[in-house]
Amino acid sequence: MIIGGGVIGVEFATFYQNLGCNVTIVEAMDRLLPTMDREISQNLGMILKKRGASIHTGAMVQKVTNEDGVLSCHFVQNDQDHVVQAQGILVAIGRRPNTQELFGPGISPKMDRGRIITEPDFSTSIENVWAIGDVASSIQLAHLASAQGIAVAEIIAGHKLSPDLSTVPACIYTDPEIASVGLSADEAKAQGISVQTGKFLMAANGKTIIEGKDRGFIKVVCDADSGVLLGAQLMCARATDLVSEFANGISNHLTAEQMRRVIRPHPTFSEAVTEAFEDLEGHAVHVAPRRRPAK
Repeated sequence: MIIGGGVIGVEFATFYQNLGCNVTIVEAMDRLLPTMDREISQNLGMILKKRGASIHTGAMVQKVTNEDGVLSCHFVQNDQDHVVQAQGILVAIGRRPNTQELFGPGISPKMDRGRIITEPDFSTSIENVWAIGDVASSIQLAHLASAQGIAVAEIIAGHKLSPDLSTVPACIYTDPEIASVGLSADEAKAQGISVQTGKFLMAANGKTIIEGKDRGFIKVVCDADSGVLLGAQLMCARATDLVSEFANGISNHLTAEQMRRVIRPHPTFSEAVTEAFEDLEGHAVHVAPRRRPAK
């Protein structure tokens, strides 16, 4: 039993499934991975269910009991009471910074619920003390913390910042892998940005077929007027490697045309990147032609 269908919850769900365990997920929100692209959430849910997982969304845990070594999770879903027994229960409902006793006596920076408050240059309320990573950032990712560490060293040394801290890839190590960077189509529209999207289904990718991988896709989001790449969402084998190509494009304000012009080798997963951008104009070779509007 896993309480929480966020990143950590779904990662451990696939891990335990690969060990042969029956898995049940209870998530309070209306879908798994509620902060990710909705299509990714739906596809992952279908894959986990196909492998035998039981998924309860919109469910609130009331209590956990232990009777003679048997754990029972009591939760409410759609106004109905449910009880699921399990050999083990993993609570994966988020993390908070471990800053207790981090500072010595008489030293106390401004904090908010355990998180150290910082300025845009990572400085704290204590002179000559900076904070980076999970103790200060709302985004708890190792690669962001590393980039912030480099940035702080450069700030202290009076150098120009080298990392682009505005473009942070998010990776989920499920099977298949999931990755995203930049804006989704819904996020762009919420900001009043008109977008075009291109999508390629990995079932038509040669390397995916060779490797016998599950269903997946690559989706790109571009500004409708300028063609500049705004974001990408991936759910496929090697997604966590492929996302860096999109992060590079976003950081350098590359257009769909510039991303599309690259010749990518065959057979590789990266070929799908080309076809996702080609789909923006309806020119992808391995995508069914779009329906033309009726005259």
